[in-house]
Amino acid sequence: MKIVVVSDNHGNTYFMEEIYTIHQEDTDEWVHCGDSELLEDHPLWQHYKTVLGNMDITNKFKLSRTEYIEGFRYLLVHGHKHSVKRSYDRLIKEARAKDVNVVFYGHTHIPKVEIEEGVVFINPGSIAQPRNRAQGTYLVMKLDDDLTSAELTFYDQDHNIQHDLTTRVSLAG
Repeated sequence: MKIVVVSDNHGNTYFMEEIYTIHQEDTDEWVHCGDSELLEDHPLWQHYKTVLGNMDITNKFKLSRTEYIEGFRYLLVHGHKHSVKRSYDRLIKEARAKDVNVVFYGHTHIPKVEIEEGVVFINPGSIAQPRNRAQGTYLVMKLDDDLTSAELTFYDQDHNIQHDLTTRVSLAG
């Protein structure tokens, strides 16, 4: 199973559309971690699942979503209401309450994969306004058939693999 994750495009639809065009043939799930600055009726939401970010221009999106696809469950948040810049404590509690061990989040604009207390926290970075990198980033997650591990491949906005970020993680919790 393949999941594409983007975040923090801040009104720039070009990258989201281009990513969709490149990966549409073999992607099972499209995830956006907030701060799109797009209205809720934008055509991109026919493909991407999204949440409310602190810079969004509508409040029609959910603050968090628990999603389920082919046996894989994950939590989707932006992170501004979960204090992700300080700790994952709030998200760990929410992940446990919703019985998930993978959380996709944005807000910091910094691509990152961390595991705390058995929960995998994944931030794809910002596709349009990167911090700590010259170019924006997004993520392609390929889950193994048994859903116990995944390859996390980060790409820059020109679709080049970012080898320094790319990693394999256990999802066994």
